[in-house]
Amino acid sequence: MWFQRRSVYIGLGLVALLAYARLWTGPKPAAPVSSSALTHSLGDDTSLEHPIEMRELLARASSRPHLMRWLSLWTAMITLLGLGGICLNVRAVWRRSLIRLFRYRSRLEVFWSFREVAQLIALLLLVLSLLPFVHLSAIVWVWSELADPRLWAVISMLAVDSLVILFIWGFAAAKGWRLGRKPSASRAVAIGQGLVSYAAMFPWIAGLLWLIIRTCQQLHIEPPIEPIHELLFLEPRRSVVVLTVVLACVVGPVAEELFFRGVVFRALRSQASRLVAMLISGGLFAAVHTNLIGFLPIVVLGCLLADVYERTGSLWSSIAVHMVHNTLLVGLGLTIRALAAS
Repeated sequence: MWFQRRSVYIGLGLVALLAYARLWTGPKPAAPVSSSALTHSLGDDTSLEHPIEMRELLARASSRPHLMRWLSLWTAMITLLGLGGICLNVRAVWRRSLIRLFRYRSRLEVFWSFREVAQLIALLLLVLSLLPFVHLSAIVWVWSELADPRLWAVISMLAVDSLVILFIWGFAAAKGWRLGRKPSASRAVAIGQGLVSYAAMFPWIAGLLWLIIRTCQQLHIEPPIEPIHELLFLEPRRSVVVLTVVLACVVGPVAEELFFRGVVFRALRSQASRLVAMLISGGLFAAVHTNLIGFLPIVVLGCLLADVYERTGSLWSSIAVHMVHNTLLVGLGLTIRALAAS
């Protein structure tokens, strides 16, 4: 396969070196448009940057029936997940079956070597190193609107995630690997098991996040706005928001599960215990999200996704859980955005 040829990596490396050498020795490009200047020129509603009280949020929702229905839907789903998770935890403790959750036979086989993981990461890094030059070329030759940092951010993230899927699929296809070697009926069972596990863990993830937020409030810590939050809450153009939703709820979960669970966790699992592999892959998963407030909850979520994958032997289960989790957060966030802007 082409990705196994050393010439591919050498060629990409030379292209990147020549491009950066030209950038360092050539004329300096004009300063890019700042995000704040672009926001001002688009007439963005800066009031969305400030938190809104729950009482005011409900008051606004009462005057907007369609938004009230959406808010009620997301609130009901989160409440049901929380109550269902508590019931599942109480039931596990009552039946003394909690320890059995950690005593199961792995359904994963050794698949990825660390050499192959290093090859894949090297290929991704080489391609990523060329993104700035792709950006400049696209502005000049394709569409000048790509100078907008928010538009380029979501398009580049979609492109990177798509490349992750393509590269991993290429690496894996050469070895006859699929998301799960199971018929469709067993795939549905695996997805169901994953969603039940997610419901059981949801109260712990939500409680940990609430505790961290309260601690930051008490210590007067104001974390920076994350790129995905800026796209969801501050971006005025509907087309960019739609692309962000597709990224967060569809493409992103597939790419992240293929990489962090299908590749990283599986490679670690061949050399380490289940707990160590879960913690390392979960920590890397959280670090990539660059979310200071949500770092620990994301680590817990990453460990859950790895556990679900090993328990069921199918990536479809962890992909489904990841999609459901992101859809809940994005749906609630967009509803709050609409209420705050009303």
